[in-house]
Amino acid sequence: MRHSLYCVLAVCLTTLLSPLAWSFPGESDPGAAVDTLQQIVAHRGASSDRPENTLSALQRAIVLKATAVEIDVRTSKDGTLFLLHDAKLDRTTDGTGVATELTMSQLKQLDAGSAFNKAYAGERIPTLGEALQLCRGKINVLLDLKEQGTAYAEAVAKTVREQGDPRQTIVGVRSLEQAQLFRKLLPQAQQLGFIPDPESIDAFAQAGVEYIRLWPRWLDDESLVPAIKRQGVKLHLNGSTGKPDEIIPLLKHNPASLLVDDVATLQATLKQLKASQKVSAKLNNLIEKTAGSPLVPGISGVDENTFLNRDYQMLALPQELQGQPRYLFDGGSGQRVELQFKKPTVVFAALEYNNTGAWSFPQGRSPRDHGWRKLDNAAYRGTSNGTVKDKPHFASIYFCEFQAGQKLSGLPPWWLCLAIMDANAASQVPGFQAGTSGPINVPSTYSYEAEATRARPLQVPEFQNNRQWAQWQESQRQAFQEQLVYPYPGKLTIKPVGAALDRGMFHQQEFAVYHDGHRIFRFFRLAPPTKPGKKLPTIVCFMGHGKVSQILSEPNSYQHACAAQFAEQGYLVYAMENVGMEPGSDRHHELDHLLRLDGYSWYGLLFAHQQILLQHVFADPQVNPAKVGATGVSTGGLLALSAAAFEPRIAATSVQGIFGSMRVSFIRDRQRHCHCGAIPGLLPKFDLPEMALLVTPRPLHISNAVSDGFSPAEAKRCLKLITPLYQQVGGKTPKFSAPPGHHEFAFQEALMFFTNTIGKPE
Repeated sequence: MRHSLYCVLAVCLTTLLSPLAWSFPGESDPGAAVDTLQQIVAHRGASSDRPENTLSALQRAIVLKATAVEIDVRTSKDGTLFLLHDAKLDRTTDGTGVATELTMSQLKQLDAGSAFNKAYAGERIPTLGEALQLCRGKINVLLDLKEQGTAYAEAVAKTVREQGDPRQTIVGVRSLEQAQLFRKLLPQAQQLGFIPDPESIDAFAQAGVEYIRLWPRWLDDESLVPAIKRQGVKLHLNGSTGKPDEIIPLLKHNPASLLVDDVATLQATLKQLKASQKVSAKLNNLIEKTAGSPLVPGISGVDENTFLNRDYQMLALPQELQGQPRYLFDGGSGQRVELQFKKPTVVFAALEYNNTGAWSFPQGRSPRDHGWRKLDNAAYRGTSNGTVKDKPHFASIYFCEFQAGQKLSGLPPWWLCLAIMDANAASQVPGFQAGTSGPINVPSTYSYEAEATRARPLQVPEFQNNRQWAQWQESQRQAFQEQLVYPYPGKLTIKPVGAALDRGMFHQQEFAVYHDGHRIFRFFRLAPPTKPGKKLPTIVCFMGHGKVSQILSEPNSYQHACAAQFAEQGYLVYAMENVGMEPGSDRHHELDHLLRLDGYSWYGLLFAHQQILLQHVFADPQVNPAKVGATGVSTGGLLALSAAAFEPRIAATSVQGIFGSMRVSFIRDRQRHCHCGAIPGLLPKFDLPEMALLVTPRPLHISNAVSDGFSPAEAKRCLKLITPLYQQVGGKTPKFSAPPGHHEFAFQEALMFFTNTIGKPE
């Protein structure tokens, strides 16, 4: 647990702070916000551990000491209130169709547990009364009302009064009328305003709701949280995983109530943040500001993690350094760590742990040349480099003294921070000699990395009118085709593979593309039932690294079965397989190496396959050619962007989990990302901001999650560059969202974007 918490803390801080800007320790400490959190709400019960909206999920939430459970309330055909989130039974039970068309007796016959896990076979859909009786006196209940109307409201209120406790009830209201009605029906109950839009904050507050929910995507507007708190209303926010990468950005807004699926993970996160707060306080007392690589407070000790991006632990170090505060950072990025001190401070570090040069100062200089002095020879051992020739391997520990105003910088890519102590505490460490060390400014060598990642102006010529702009776009498309798209010689054919698979709400047909009789790649067509001859809005989903099943059928993967989710919404969907990742083992790096000598890359194959697929899509008689969108996350996000850039018929594009300069992502932050992203020939003409300009003036949505390795800060920086040009040619400002989470597909954000651009299927 500790390793995963540290890793996601680092990723989160990457997005909260600009990597090149100074940060002032303690200015936004999430640990302090833990104390203001009053309510932990288990979403549909403890829905990560048990089948959602069941009695076992509610009981589990009680055991985990959540303060409230959220449940969804519907009415059966014979008038009984019951718990179910979806309108249909298909996802969570062994039933099918609309739930409210069955009597309670029929609903009770259904298995509401096996769809979650076979171990919960036989779990039943509970009535609202059963749920309230279980929770009464043990936990608060948040009612998510799935229906409207006075009769429904009266039935809910009657059940709460008779079988629950109004004082332990929070009513989720979606309209002012509903708020007023429940204030009369359940005056002792609290209310949470599920506001339809941010403009409704004042009206709901004046209606007397105790809480207001803001969607995470609304939090980019920094005026909303203060507006709620000025009204004396409490802030409610929704999470899901409970992990630090999701929770830290939410805690920044000091919510009073927080909803998650995984209560146990949230509690572990909150505990970890409180512990980090104590370490942060010690470091904040010594350090004025930090810059460079993201830093996370930690302590030294046996079994403690050493780096944020590696699963390495400490095995041995002097007793006097154990339990001391330190910073963790990504291994391989140590040369970017910068600390400026506000009082005399001593830093203890492990250096020169191996002979590769990665743990050493440049040009063969010793730590002594840079002002460091040896504390102890062969005194630190960790699981990285822990053995040499089957014998334990140790590193020497060094120290360096810094005065107020001095700065630590210029260390090797790999070094380990073991302790940061004030001068008095350091004097108690055996081997430390005060006044013998201090930073020495050594002239630096030429940095190819600094040159490669240097900010550059957009590679876009000046233009006088839209005709000149269109001509530039067309010339760029031709150049991209010639330089980057793998040219398949010979004949290509497309054939269906087997019969279509009936997946309930849509049919899934597999296709294979052949070159001279040899299969190249597959794609899938997900078609909802529709009237003959009717044309549908269509979404082309491109997959990221992984397996195509992640966009087709794995909702818990980082790609969240996005293709299937769009098909369930009524869109006609196409999904492309990435050659080299399917079938069998992943060999995309091998393909990348094979193609580079000819000036192409693995991505060159994907660009070619993308064009083959799009030609097929626009030839499909069921596709509405004026309403075709493209989307994907990670590699899929880049493919969606390139598809829209080089296929003008694509009407709208949602690019997720990759947008920003490739100079930042695959040079400066190369330790975080797959090397295949260093695409030969892409720069300087086809960096992602330049590629986005080839989409103009069509609608564009960019989504980098708050804790994505492709940071929202970098995405915003690039969007700021291209927005004036987007507007100049008549396009709307690209949409941007930074949803909670890390490197994953944000379905709701994409669905809203496509609903507003290519429309919602009828």
